[in-house]
Amino acid sequence: MNEKYNCDVIRDLLPGYIDNILSDTGNELVKNHLGECEECLNIYTEMKEGIGKDDLSAYDTIAVDALKKIRKRTNRLKITIGILVGILFLFLLFIALKIYVIGKPLGTGSMSIPDTVYDEETGQLTVSGKMNLHSFHVSKVVWKEDENNPNIVNVIVYYAETLPFAKDRTDFSIVIPNVKGKKVYLACPEYDRMEIYDWRMHHYEKVESLKKEIYGKVPELDEKTDALNCMQGITAVDGIEGISFNVDFIYGKGASYWWFNGMLTTNGELAPADFEIWISLEEPHIILIYDYQKGKYIDDFSIISNRKRTE
Repeated sequence: MNEKYNCDVIRDLLPGYIDNILSDTGNELVKNHLGECEECLNIYTEMKEGIGKDDLSAYDTIAVDALKKIRKRTNRLKITIGILVGILFLFLLFIALKIYVIGKPLGTGSMSIPDTVYDEETGQLTVSGKMNLHSFHVSKVVWKEDENNPNIVNVIVYYAETLPFAKDRTDFSIVIPNVKGKKVYLACPEYDRMEIYDWRMHHYEKVESLKKEIYGKVPELDEKTDALNCMQGITAVDGIEGISFNVDFIYGKGASYWWFNGMLTTNGELAPADFEIWISLEEPHIILIYDYQKGKYIDDFSIISNRKRTE
């Protein structure tokens, strides 16, 4: 075998020699040749260094990629666990606040209102009450206008469980502004209501005196057959405060009417008028008619006679 052919054979065997997969005879052959041939030795050195670098680079890349994946998954797991822990914490916090701080509306049957004080100058109403439950406390008291009637105010009392070793707060008080002409209820919620204040009843003598004033100054009205019912709320006309009355005409031979528990009762036929009568609260009393047909206030009382039904 010539030298050229021998070098070619040895170089073909170099990868196996480097990976140590040749037989003992092959390894010995290559080893002896490298000891004698400087050119093949250089090729062997370059091949070994090149393979080592490539293998190391590939290994480093795989290792780095694996570490990145592990770190990414770990971060995702940490974030997921953090979110779950946060949600659980908020849920437990909400439950605790709901039970011990916020509470829920108290039923009207579990309360008593010993006192309501109305301030004539400011129109404010102070409501003082007490909760008749043990191991609970009054968490808050709020008021709001009724959604269907702005002349009705609902007071809502919230109660919550008392923390261990804490003192029960069972009394409460709230100041409601601008109650003039309105009615106030305890509510839980609005379908469970108990009336605690009615401006009209609190000013019963005032309302009755204004009613007498209307009958005395409007001859078209007959006190025996034309019933006046005070409406809720204060109405301002040209900047002057006043109250309005519904009018109900009573028909029938010998018919009369009377009030029972605030309800109009009659032994005849009742026909509501299509107007209201307004009277100012302060003297000198001004009396006007609000005509539903025209949608405005007028001072022509003749419409009362004109719109009464003839027998």
